[in-house]
Amino acid sequence: MPTQWSPKLYLVGCLQITLTLATLQWSPCASNPALDCTTLEVPLEYAEPKNRALAYIPLARYKATVPQSQRKGSLLTNPGGPGSSGIEFIQNGAGEGISNVTDGFYDIVSWDPRGVGSARPLLQCFDTAGEEADASNAFPAAAEVEYSQFRNQSYMPSYYAAMQEYDSSMGQLADACAEHNSSALYTSSAAYVVRDMAAIIDALEGTHNAKLNYWGLSYGTIFGAEFIQTYPERVGKVVFDGVFDAAANAQPYTSQLPRDELNVRDAINDLATLCTQAGPDGCALIQDPGNRTTTNLTTRIANLQASLYESPMEVSDGSWSITVGTFSFFMYSFLKLPTTWSVVASALSSLEKGDTDLFVSLLTGATTTSAINETAPGTASLAGWPIQCTDNAPSSHTELSEVARLFLNISLTEETPWLNADLSTLSFCRNFPDTRPRVPNLGASKLTTMETNDILTEHDTPVLIVNALHDPTTPVNSAQVLHRWLPTSSQLVTRQGPGHTTISLASLGLVQAIRGYFLEGDLPTKMEMHEVSQMVFSSEIAADTTTPAPVFNGTYSQADMVLLESTSSIFLAFMGLP
Repeated sequence: MPTQWSPKLYLVGCLQITLTLATLQWSPCASNPALDCTTLEVPLEYAEPKNRALAYIPLARYKATVPQSQRKGSLLTNPGGPGSSGIEFIQNGAGEGISNVTDGFYDIVSWDPRGVGSARPLLQCFDTAGEEADASNAFPAAAEVEYSQFRNQSYMPSYYAAMQEYDSSMGQLADACAEHNSSALYTSSAAYVVRDMAAIIDALEGTHNAKLNYWGLSYGTIFGAEFIQTYPERVGKVVFDGVFDAAANAQPYTSQLPRDELNVRDAINDLATLCTQAGPDGCALIQDPGNRTTTNLTTRIANLQASLYESPMEVSDGSWSITVGTFSFFMYSFLKLPTTWSVVASALSSLEKGDTDLFVSLLTGATTTSAINETAPGTASLAGWPIQCTDNAPSSHTELSEVARLFLNISLTEETPWLNADLSTLSFCRNFPDTRPRVPNLGASKLTTMETNDILTEHDTPVLIVNALHDPTTPVNSAQVLHRWLPTSSQLVTRQGPGHTTISLASLGLVQAIRGYFLEGDLPTKMEMHEVSQMVFSSEIAADTTTPAPVFNGTYSQADMVLLESTSSIFLAFMGLP
């Protein structure tokens, strides 16, 4: 239903602009009538909001379960990406899960950030869904290079040739996105999203300058960092979960790439250690060593990867072959999802024996979309790359030779074998134009000067920062940096073990800290580290699915089980996003 409007005053830079305050008209969501849905109209171009061009931001709400008089307001959440759908996140179970964690005191609300999902306009790179799918299928999952060869000088010509081939594929996609020149291309960056967030919370609460309550995951922490700098007086209770380094994110992507790998080796070691501890009944990789030359798991995985470089393995129907790039993409994708490691171990064990079926099933399940209408308009499934480029400083000056050297140095220094599956953003942005949105991102400019910290401290509105110690995607170092930028207006709480974001493995202590913060504003007086409460390998965990029922490692009260199971359901909603 359309929004209704009342006057509102905005400041954009030094320009005072009168806009309007929306009154949202909710109705049951078509795909899930238990939830409410609506659409908010906002200016498409915040640098020129008086023009009539609009963006349409869809919202979904899981309503508070307490009486209206006890309600604590709205709690926004975003699953990151960039480019992931907040609507799907809520509908997949995150709304109910977050509501359970916060005892039903909040309306849990998410949105499709401008340019993606069901927002309009979409950041399309092609006219039709068929062209979009063809483009997705045309570029390789990873560069076809092999880590074990990186110290071999005779391998370098082959290495550079493979890097050139991969970069060319990503360059064609970058050119297509730039040439399509969607009206959302330069109006979907973090600076625009946080202005939408301000409009959303005002519309939700029906008041000017409402405060933001927010749980941002992964790239959603970039929105959190941009918001607390842009609107520090409007901060309510904000949780950063799985922190991107906002300073590095505002620089060319060559600054971000080294940070991506800081905990990858730790996570690989966790996989091997936990599998070994579980034994053959809990982890298939331990079963029946047979005539293998070593039982060391990290060595066996490395040997399997190297063998695929020398001899790609044909899948059972003969339609394609598993290459070293395919294997790298597989391991890179699932390393951040420890709840899937049981079935991943089964797939690797089978692959060692020459059986490709389970590996292929998992890989295609992670990459294949449902049947599409090829003539339908594009769905913006590729929008994440241009969005991240426009959040970064231009990378077009970066030569491919610099990328190749950087890639080698990081891989060898950090002992990480799968960086070839994490080159897509840098390669895309290297080939993307230098044009940037008219409203610039702040990056970390007001964090590094302590300006934001001083305002949050003055208003007594501290934020909570949470991170897994061995997160292979958003390393704990970035969370520590954010805490240093907010020394008197934040607290850092970590949990042990691997996984991307803290919800990837449930921890009772960690989720209790988040719950206490949202309900009572409680923050620990000092940094805390909590143990993992969820098993990764166990004979009780189904080894034939990526979404097994969670198994916890202790005896817990009914109230504790609600928190643990809700954490798991939030993560399943997060994991289920494209």
